[in-house]
Amino acid sequence: MNMDHETALNTAKRFFAAFEGRDPEGVRALLSPEANVTIPLSIAGTPAPWYVFDGREHVMGYIDSVVAKFDRVAFLDKVYTVSADAGSVFLQANGDILSTAEQLVYRNVYVFRIDIEDARIVKVWEYANPVAYANLGIENSEAEAAAQAR
Repeated sequence: MNMDHETALNTAKRFFAAFEGRDPEGVRALLSPEANVTIPLSIAGTPAPWYVFDGREHVMGYIDSVVAKFDRVAFLDKVYTVSADAGSVFLQANGDILSTAEQLVYRNVYVFRIDIEDARIVKVWEYANPVAYANLGIENSEAEAAAQAR
């Protein structure tokens, strides 16, 4: 089934609203069973992806780890672009993420590619500068534990 640009854009906006709103069930409702999140830019500087979360439950483990670790997840200055075929939505944004427990403010520049089929998210590519994350000094984060559990 082909989607129109408005449906694709609204699906992506709902995903980011749920992510920023720390609403795991809102995220879950938008994911296809075979959903995947890939973080391709490795902290080690290798060509292999840093993390790959395969399947809705594994993706939700990643989302749950972000919600558990950070009090605020905000994407500022959002610019959305929908592909010509409406199968992908791109978001460029500045992250403003806070963990009061660890006294961390994490700011990064993000580009996301969201692949959508039948108004469900099948793939998320999360591009961000891994050096900015490394500078936080977080070791063995919940995301790493979720990735290792697969």
